[in-house]
Amino acid sequence: MFLNFVFLVQAKRKEAWLIEKLRKLEVPKTPGEAYDPEIITEEEKHYLKRTGEKKKNYVPVGRRGVFGGVVLNMHLHWKKHETVKVTCKPCKPGQIHEYAEELARLSKGIVIDIRPDNTIIFYRGKNYVQPKIMSPPDTLSKDKVSLPSFFFFSFEISVELVYCFN
Repeated sequence: MFLNFVFLVQAKRKEAWLIEKLRKLEVPKTPGEAYDPEIITEEEKHYLKRTGEKKKNYVPVGRRGVFGGVVLNMHLHWKKHETVKVTCKPCKPGQIHEYAEELARLSKGIVIDIRPDNTIIFYRGKNYVQPKIMSPPDTLSKDKVSLPSFFFFSFEISVELVYCFN
């Protein structure tokens, strides 16, 4: 009985510590300039969807999620191609729509299609001009983005322990 109490106290302490670490690593969302996405007709959307499916250029989104390198790679692909596929492999249900919304906001691209195999097709726009700073300032770098995923997985495990011992 005493051992369960010790584990419970340790798990709650670790949970509070992990919440504090995750709060420190949050990046505040800066309100960007007003961006009006272009209106695309259904014919153009169908054409772009077909060309996006056929091309082999893609950007992977891994377990770390969306960070500055993903947006940078999208802009680099848009130098030569008008569409790019973003593949999200370890994706929970419904998370693909969050990724699509976040990437559209950060890259100022237009979502053409969200495929059932966790692939999003983005269009750069008719009047695309490559930005001077391709990696947005309100995203984490590749080194710092691995910490929240580590802390989040540890947090999930500690929450399970707390509920096990209650």
